[in-house]
Amino acid sequence: MNSERLLRIGDVAEILGVTTQTLRNWCNSGYINAIVGRGGHRRFMVSEVERIMEMNGKESENKNCLLYCRVSTSIQKENLERQIERLKSFTISNGYTIDGIYKDISGGMNFKRKNLLNLQDYYQSNRVSTVIIEYKDRLARFEVDLLKEILGSFGAELLIVNAVDSDYKQEIIDDMITIIIHFSSLPSLFCRFIKKI
Repeated sequence: MNSERLLRIGDVAEILGVTTQTLRNWCNSGYINAIVGRGGHRRFMVSEVERIMEMNGKESENKNCLLYCRVSTSIQKENLERQIERLKSFTISNGYTIDGIYKDISGGMNFKRKNLLNLQDYYQSNRVSTVIIEYKDRLARFEVDLLKEILGSFGAELLIVNAVDSDYKQEIIDDMITIIIHFSSLPSLFCRFIKKI
């Protein structure tokens, strides 16, 4: 039996400078190994903590991230799960550690999405290097640059995996198409409104 000293999750979190929830996420993703006792409490071998410290020392930059995925309707749930899997593959292959995965089923013009707000709460109170999305419109239909600036003020960057560079004319065209699509998806609302006039 290994006689190596075991550390509690709170002590390890303090040593590594992360939250206990981040440690749990790391355990679930296989980034760090833990011994789970009868009561479900995690204990960490000193050698395992030293291994993570050495890895973090080799990576000068903090590479922990949050993933955000969104679809507009519940019909697209399967697409949401595929989005998550694609982002997980991307983050693992690029050396990121996933601190959390946030997903919503809601329109891109709605900024009161439950998990978008939860993501915001997380990066405001925890040190996160990157928020990763698959496409720009998965985060929001408009004002992505503003959200990018807000993230930057907390020391995090926004990484768009499938970013397409376009000039301002193309952006205006894309915005107009988005507006038309958004409002054309609400025909019954407009019909009711017109009938009242």
